[in-house]
Amino acid sequence: MANLLTHTNAANFRFVPRINDLNSEELEAHGYYRGFPCPFSHVIRDREWHWCYHCAVKIQSNLCGYDVNYIDPYYKKQIIKIWQQIQVGDWEDCWQMTLPGAKTPKRVCFPSYRASYTKQMSENISPHKAIYVCSWGDIGSMPVTRICKNPWCGNPLHLVSSWNRLFPPQIMQPFARELDPAKLMAVTKARVTGQIHKLIEASYRPTIAHPLGVKDAPDYDEGG
Repeated sequence: MANLLTHTNAANFRFVPRINDLNSEELEAHGYYRGFPCPFSHVIRDREWHWCYHCAVKIQSNLCGYDVNYIDPYYKKQIIKIWQQIQVGDWEDCWQMTLPGAKTPKRVCFPSYRASYTKQMSENISPHKAIYVCSWGDIGSMPVTRICKNPWCGNPLHLVSSWNRLFPPQIMQPFARELDPAKLMAVTKARVTGQIHKLIEASYRPTIAHPLGVKDAPDYDEGG
């Protein structure tokens, strides 16, 4: 699997101890800022490429999963519509999209990091990137490519950015496309008590790694 080598400068991750406790000036000194929430409700982003700090940690940890119940409310309606037009199959296969388009699916209107400093809440992006940011993590203005080269594939395990490791996990964990009242109630309670990130992160721990890519993956322990 080839990463997007032309965007290696964008993948300039800087680890900052206790980053959630820093004020705006301290974040600025490290090249970060608090902006529009990502699909997992994190708000700390890179100043130049706008990727989400905690999503970058998650992606580098080789964690991929989608649970619509845990997606931030800004993104939920749009991502549900996209997933309704994906034919889910086996993990190793391409998942065909039935979205409109000629040679490739048309771009979709989706929430954007730009909402934190413009009046535009959404922008037009490829459905592949929408799937990626809600399954892997929010990579801001960085691009997404398909390792299968199939323009109609919507399998998140076939989508990569410069943050991905050499081999993807064998499955997505969690993977839930249906709304669950019990989970939604737990999310509501977690948001009120400030525990939303712990709730979301706990759902990713059972992820199964590719047997050739299990070398020293960091834990996804930080809160948002």
